[in-house]
Amino acid sequence: MKRIIFSIILSFAVLTINAQSGFEQALNSIEANNTTLKALREQANADKIGNKTGLTIANPEVEFGYLWGSPGDTGNRTDLNVTQSFDFPTAYRHKSQLAQGKNRQVDLNYDQQRREVLQEARLLCVKLTYQIKINKLLTERLKYAKELSAGYQTMFDEGDINVLERNKTKLNLLSAEKALQINEVEINTIKSELRRMNGGISIENSLDAYPQFAFPLNFDEWFVNVKENNSLLQLAEQEVVLSRKQEQLTRALNMPKFTAGYASERVLGTVQQGFTIGVSIPLWEGKNTVKHQKAQTIALQMQQEDYKLQFRNKLKNEYEKAYKLSLFLKEYENALSITNNHELLARAFDRGQLSLINYLLEVSVYYETVDKYLETERDYHLAVIELLQWER
Repeated sequence: MKRIIFSIILSFAVLTINAQSGFEQALNSIEANNTTLKALREQANADKIGNKTGLTIANPEVEFGYLWGSPGDTGNRTDLNVTQSFDFPTAYRHKSQLAQGKNRQVDLNYDQQRREVLQEARLLCVKLTYQIKINKLLTERLKYAKELSAGYQTMFDEGDINVLERNKTKLNLLSAEKALQINEVEINTIKSELRRMNGGISIENSLDAYPQFAFPLNFDEWFVNVKENNSLLQLAEQEVVLSRKQEQLTRALNMPKFTAGYASERVLGTVQQGFTIGVSIPLWEGKNTVKHQKAQTIALQMQQEDYKLQFRNKLKNEYEKAYKLSLFLKEYENALSITNNHELLARAFDRGQLSLINYLLEVSVYYETVDKYLETERDYHLAVIELLQWER
């Protein structure tokens, strides 16, 4: 049974992963083929184009008028007016900078959505690895159960044992068969989910072993290095930056606006024409708009600080959880590597030192311990995956 024990190495350094592992190959495939990410990329491109609209000056206006005179000798009048309006000059610079900031925001949004998809895939890969490792155990247990049941059936046919003892081995065999069947259903379900995430293409990479990790020694130092990889934290910071830029734009839009144009009037063969210039007087329309934007910036700053604190606390909890699980896992590993109870129990049973019921009971206790080890191993890697997502 020792060959089923997976060696967990905890060298307290920076969290790393083998780039050539089946995990990484699966994730790279999903990132390339996932239909959700493809749609999000197209939406991001559309949003970027949309952010570049409205940056130029307004369209010019052309007005033409033809007026009939009365009485008839008054003559008809023809008017032509062409005007162009302008915001205060600095507004266009702020609009351009705001558009660039929004495009940065689009990139961060896509990166966060990409991380969420890949994190879902990572968790599925860990669960699939666990089920594959369990499958190997259950296949071996089923083999033992079949051998035991066949042997007791022969003994029953020869009249050496009663029907109750034979039935115990049949029930043990049935239990082993159903456990393996349920496990195979779980494997197929997870593979189906991964295939869905991979754009309908099956993941062919080997996922029968977890990737090798090294655990970070110091949380604070590790957090400093990875916090910049949090797209949501960067989005919160970007929201503040955009709000400040919106303040500047709002202030510029509240400055006087200008119009310039050309006007002409023709009556009874006379022509009057020239240039027109106008300016708006910002008295009432923009009242409280700058004040409102400043208040919005302050609120966003507070939200950013709150999110930063919540993110750190969440990661700290995940770090401590993973660390404690690593200790539990090491204890299981040490215990199972010292003694192979299954082989000892089999020898004792073969020598008649254990009754069938006691053998099955002791074997079930040993199996339960191995199962707990594999569950703890899975939970450890699930916890580490929560930390690992911020490494890239």
